Amino acid sequence: MTRLRPLFLALALTLALATATAHAAFSVETLPLTLAEQATSVDLYVPAADAPRGLAVIAHGFTRSRGRHAVLARRLADEGFVVAVPDLPHWVHHGGNAEAIVELVRTVADERGLDALPVVLIGTSAGGLATLLATDRVPRLALWLGLDPVDAFGLAESTARNLNAPAVVLRGPSGLCNVGGSARRIAGWLPNRRAEVRIEGASHCDFEDTTNWRCESTCGPADPARQALIVDEAVKAVREAVPR
Repeated sequence: MTRLRPLFLALALTLALATATAHAAFSVETLPLTLAEQATSVDLYVPAADAPRGLAVIAHGFTRSRGRHAVLARRLADEGFVVAVPDLPHWVHHGGNAEAIVELVRTVADERGLDALPVVLIGTSAGGLATLLATDRVPRLALWLGLDPVDAFGLAESTARNLNAPAVVLRGPSGLCNVGGSARRIAGWLPNRRAEVRIEGASHCDFEDTTNWRCESTCGPADPARQALIVDEAVKAVREAVPR
């Protein structure tokens, strides 16, 4: 039965995504873009409504990919946001990833006519650091949301202390994969923190809404209930930051 559990979870997630797609009021496009002088791909979720609510960017963690946040992206598109989920171009060049995020916001806002709408930056693990480092160069920033953000090299403090926009941090218990709970340190530096929520019992992989064995073998097993809770908390934070 233990061996079958990943298969059952994968089938459940596939069915959930298929059901969501059948009823979704949005379209999904995969765009080839050059960001920070690096070729990459971006999944763009576009709501069918004529007046989008805002632009949200979701950045994945170290060595991960844009496919790890499909559920959260779909939920936010259902809420009326245009959602951009890139493959970050660098593994450990966090400043380069931050520049890519800044360029992504500018490109999507210009091409889709979103220049007057609020922007939300969301990042998991190293993507949390990259989005944080981008916050001081993104106009109309309504929220920075860190999902167990990781700062392994001490890069976050200055930007975090000077962040003017509201911020929410969802974090797990201290562990190897979140560098001893660096999310708690980041949250402590934020001057305008709206909330810091500790997800009890969470592994680092729970902050991906679709994870895999490669993450779980290093960082601990994910739990569908915790993953769903984190997505719900993330959507709630974005909804409160950008009310209709």
